[in-house]
Amino acid sequence: MTKNLYSKEVSKQFYEERFSKGYMDDWDKNKKQRIFEILRELPLPEKGELLDFGCGNGVFTEVLKHALPQWKIYGCDISEVAISHAKKRFLDGEFFISDNDNPYLVNKKFDFIFSHHVLEHVFDIRKTLIEINSFLKPNGNMLLILPCGNQGSLEFNVANLRTDGINKEMENRFFYEDVGHVRRLTTSQITALLNEHNIKLAKAYYSNQYSGAIKWITQSSPKFILQFADPFYAKDEQAKEKLNRLRLKLLFLNLLQLPTILFHKIKNKRSKTFKDYVIFLFDIIPFILSYPFYAIIDKRSEEEWKKYKMQSNGSEMFVFFKKGSLKF
Repeated sequence: MTKNLYSKEVSKQFYEERFSKGYMDDWDKNKKQRIFEILRELPLPEKGELLDFGCGNGVFTEVLKHALPQWKIYGCDISEVAISHAKKRFLDGEFFISDNDNPYLVNKKFDFIFSHHVLEHVFDIRKTLIEINSFLKPNGNMLLILPCGNQGSLEFNVANLRTDGINKEMENRFFYEDVGHVRRLTTSQITALLNEHNIKLAKAYYSNQYSGAIKWITQSSPKFILQFADPFYAKDEQAKEKLNRLRLKLLFLNLLQLPTILFHKIKNKRSKTFKDYVIFLFDIIPFILSYPFYAIIDKRSEEEWKKYKMQSNGSEMFVFFKKGSLKF
C-alpha cells in the first residue's frame, strides 16, 4: 500500500477515505502547547499572511491563530474532505484545495508557511518543496514539523536492533511507521533539500529522545507494543534480549495507564453512544487508580522537552527555515 502512495491519484483517494473516517481529528494538548510556545519565540513580525500547508482538518490552524493573533490565516490540503472539515472548524481562515488549477496558486505569496507532519506523506518530496517555495515571499519563513531520522532516539535504537528496522529503499522509513508515511528525513537531509531553493536552516527543536517516546508508545495499544518490540525480528541474540526486556517494560507501563487511556478516548469522542457511557461509568474507579501513573509519564515527557529540546537525537523535529539571508 505505501509504495502506491508515490502516485498523486492514489495518494489523494487514500487521504479522502482517511479524513472521512476522522483521521487526525485532534492532537495531544501538550503538542499544541509546544507549537504555541515555539511560534511565540520565533523571530516573526507582528502581522502578516500565513499558510498552513497540509492543514488537514484545521487542528493546528487554531493554534496558529492563538499564537499569532494579528496574522491572516490560510490553509490548503490535498483532501477535499479535510478542507470541508477545516472550514467548519475554523471560520476565520481561508482554505483551499492543493491543485494547480486553483486561483489561490496564481501569484499568491505568504510571509510564513507552517507545515505539521506533511512531508513524510507526500508522493514527491522535491515537487512539494518547489510548491512550498513558490508560496513563500523572498524573505519569508517556514516552520516544518516532521518525523526525524537522526541517530540516538529510542525509536532509532530499537530499529537498529531489528532486521526490518530501517528501510533504505523507502528513504529510511522506520519499520513501525504509519502506512501513509513514505520517508523519514534527517535534519541534514531536509536542510540540503531546502538549500537548493536558497532556504536556510535558522533553528531546530527536537522531541521524543526517550521519555516522549515512552509516552506515545505506552499510550498506544498493547498490540502495537507487541509488534514494536517483537524479538522475532532481532538481528542477533543480544538484540533479542534487549527487545524482550523493552517489551515487558512497555507492556507493564501500558497496563498501568490503560484505564486512563480508555477514559480519555471516550471523553474526547465528539458523539458518544450508550455503550460509551456505560464503559465510562465502570471505568471511573480504575481511572482514579491509573491516572497518577499516566500523569508521571506525561510529566517526564514534558520535562524532557524543556531540558533537551535543542538536542538533535529526537524522533520528531521542529525545523525553522528562512529564505535568503539568516540575519533577523
